[in-house]
Amino acid sequence: MNTVFRNDPIKLHPGVQEDDFEKFVAVELLPFFGKKYAGPGGNAQALLTSQRLLKGTKDRRKYQWLTVWSGPAERVQGFSFESALIDDDNFAETDSVLKKLESFGMRFSASILAEVAKQSTAPETSIL
Repeated sequence: MNTVFRNDPIKLHPGVQEDDFEKFVAVELLPFFGKKYAGPGGNAQALLTSQRLLKGTKDRRKYQWLTVWSGPAERVQGFSFESALIDDDNFAETDSVLKKLESFGMRFSASILAEVAKQSTAPETSIL
């Protein structure tokens, strides 16, 4: 299977608190996508393997929602992830979560990148 990276840029709307957005992502968005798109369902066209929210260091109101998928790149394209599953009977759930995301900020067109080379390094460590 191919490893595909999807990067969705997000810029918070004026008046939205960064903490409120980050809490929504940690408590609702990431768990929802982790459950719906990472499971070994028979209707998956691409499986979500990892996701992160990254925050700008210069403009702290700009974010990147990075998702990593196993599957063909064309299956993770689309503004609403509509090609990741076949016969998504509960697409309204995904639509609802994405609309809530967009109430916090503008989500711009995603960049889709396919992995062509990989090298593992030392195990992750935390630097404080």
